[in-house]
Amino acid sequence: MTFTILSLTAAYALVAALLAYLLLASRLHWVFKALATAATVALIPLTFNGVGELRGLPTDGPIPFSFRMLWAQVIEPNPLQSEKGHVFLWLQTLDAANFPLGQPRAYQLPYSDDLKIKVNEAMGKIAQGEQIQGTVDARMALPEETAEALAQEIETGMVDGRPGGAGTVGERVFQFEAGMLTFGVEAAPVTPEKPE
Repeated sequence: MTFTILSLTAAYALVAALLAYLLLASRLHWVFKALATAATVALIPLTFNGVGELRGLPTDGPIPFSFRMLWAQVIEPNPLQSEKGHVFLWLQTLDAANFPLGQPRAYQLPYSDDLKIKVNEAMGKIAQGEQIQGTVDARMALPEETAEALAQEIETGMVDGRPGGAGTVGERVFQFEAGMLTFGVEAAPVTPEKPE
């Protein structure tokens, strides 16, 4: 992992050095120099996020739709220190036939009382030796009238008083809510039938 991070850092430093050479030594039109500089500057946050994904820190990206929960930790909010709570999950993605995919991954979710209750119940079952499977269903968290409400927001072009409704309407759909998550005993993998 460290080699990967160092390799990415060295590669980005090489790109920055080539850009410096391009800007100082070449006789290109100033438009090309400006575009090269803008592209390099735009890659800085992308590189930072990419390296962050490799460092082993919990990702705040979306959790898989079907997974085996291996362990969890709940950090409750601390208003005295202005700290938001978090729920850290260590998950193994499962495919449609309930077979594990890839390596386990750590995920970070925002704290909520509902999520805390669900995770603590699942942790109790894990402590008793059960394999716990979690599933995420975005439809469960959305009220029945959501489609009509979203259509109305798109039509008016305003969400919470902000312009650009079409760009901001989808944010509510992609945000994680505890109602989307359900835990249960892990189902056995689906195996093909033996030939007779």
